[in-house]
Amino acid sequence: MPVQTQVKPRMTVGAAGTHVTAWSAANAPVNTRALEGNVASPFGLASIRGAIPGKTVHVPTATFDAANFEGVIMNNFLIEHDLSDGYVVTDNAVGVCRHGDVWVQVADGVATEYGTPVQVIPTTGQFGISGGIAIDGAMFTGEVVDGLAPVEFRRG
Repeated sequence: MPVQTQVKPRMTVGAAGTHVTAWSAANAPVNTRALEGNVASPFGLASIRGAIPGKTVHVPTATFDAANFEGVIMNNFLIEHDLSDGYVVTDNAVGVCRHGDVWVQVADGVATEYGTPVQVIPTTGQFGISGGIAIDGAMFTGEVVDGLAPVEFRRG
C-alpha cells in the first residue's frame, strides 16, 4: 500500500479568484454582484463600485479611486465554460471577496514577496507593487507564479 511521504503547506499556485486557504474560504464572505461590461477573464481582477453601489461592479478604468475598491472578482459556481474552453459569466453574476487570502492576477514583470504592499493597476484591474493605486490593508503573501500571486486583504 502506498504511503504519503511529503506534505506541502499549500498549493504552489491556485486559480485566479480563488481562496488561498481553507480558513479564508470559510471566513471571508463572497458577495454576489452584477458585472458591468464584458470582461473576458475577470477572475482575480480588482472590482470597483458600479452604477448601482452594492449591486453592480466593474473592472477599474483610468478613473479608478481606492475609495471605490470593492474587492476581488472570484471564480465561483456561477461560472461555466464554452465549447472553446473560455469562461462564460452567467447572468453577469460574479462573486466579490472583500477580505481574506485570494489568488489575484498580477501585472507582467511584477516580482512580489511576503509583506509587499498591494496596488491596483487602474487600466487593467490587475495587481502590482508600483504604478497603481495603493489598497490599504492589503499585502502580497508570496511570490508570483504563472501570473498569479496570493494577497491578504484585511478588514478595515
